[in-house]
Amino acid sequence: MPLKRLLGHARAAWEVPRDLLLRRYPPFVTGGALPRGDVPVFVFHSLEPVSFERKLRHIADNGYVTLSAEEYFRILVGVGQVPDKAVVLTFDDGRGSVHGVGGPLLRRYGMKGIVFLVPERVAEGGERGPTWDDVQAGRVRPEAVLGREANGGAFLNWAEVAALANSGVFEFESHSLTHARVHIAPHLAGFVTPDLRRGYAALDLPLVRDGNADLMGEEVPLGTPILRSESRLSESARFFEDPAIRADCIALVRDLGEEGFFLRPDWAARLRQLVARRRIVGALEERSDREAAQARELRESKRRIEERTGRPVIHLCYPWHVSGPTARRLAREAGYRTAFAGKVPGTPITRVGGDPLQIARIGEDYVELLPGRGREELGTVLQRKWSRRLHGRP
Repeated sequence: MPLKRLLGHARAAWEVPRDLLLRRYPPFVTGGALPRGDVPVFVFHSLEPVSFERKLRHIADNGYVTLSAEEYFRILVGVGQVPDKAVVLTFDDGRGSVHGVGGPLLRRYGMKGIVFLVPERVAEGGERGPTWDDVQAGRVRPEAVLGREANGGAFLNWAEVAALANSGVFEFESHSLTHARVHIAPHLAGFVTPDLRRGYAALDLPLVRDGNADLMGEEVPLGTPILRSESRLSESARFFEDPAIRADCIALVRDLGEEGFFLRPDWAARLRQLVARRRIVGALEERSDREAAQARELRESKRRIEERTGRPVIHLCYPWHVSGPTARRLAREAGYRTAFAGKVPGTPITRVGGDPLQIARIGEDYVELLPGRGREELGTVLQRKWSRRLHGRP
């Protein structure tokens, strides 16, 4: 296993014990109780039917109820009654399995969820893909659903969004317009490979300026150098590199076989040699340009989802849970009433009266640690989580 990948697994393995020591998880994660009035918010990304149904069954068997974004918001600000044993299920990015797996299983268990959608990543196609109901009825093979996110259907299309919104199973809120990263410094971090342009991996590729336009994910030429980057909604100014630094790298990959180039054992060394021949130069954006770009990410996402669903969008989730003071101010000005994050320092769980613009969430792995019959042990959950990561699954 490559050293870089091994180090990544080591960091992931240490993350949970570290956060447990720092008390960044609610007490129920380590076998404690869930006090009345506490409402855990869980975050999902891609959905696998067996695992997802097991989690929903645990919630259902133990009498938990799922809340909408509005119900949860009213509780936070103290104007709504807190149901006994309530949870919130959130789904980031609007991935294809939300339709194929999430919709059928949530309907089956009478539950609801909140999808944080990235409008610029939603396809215009009008055909709805098959679902797990189709698989279980024998109409399609499992691969038609399970393989969707790896074969060009990584994200929902607008027809699926409309159907799910009308069903009442999901509501659609904002995850910013493009879920973009931007270069922030002239420090080489890697190169664009075929795998980085496919599916939801493309969300992690920084925007690349091409003339007056930005290329996203799958549009970025193979071999393009990736520099140090941050979320577009961070406080960091964007660095616009001189496009000449890309030209030789892109040409080398094109001349030596495009995707086939990356089968060479020395592909990374060849590209690094090209970059090392010249100094990476460029310019930082102006503060006013950064603010304008962030405002568009927040306002245009809200407008497009409202236009497509016919429902107000007042809830936000920051990509990578990153936001600077400017983005937080712009979110309030755009009309968002909540903002969902990840782990929030000093706030294992957001309670009544807590900050609705900094809502703490925990990962889907911990659903089965909720108190009740069939409750898992933390060790079992972590073993399953680490095994999944070791095999390259999200």
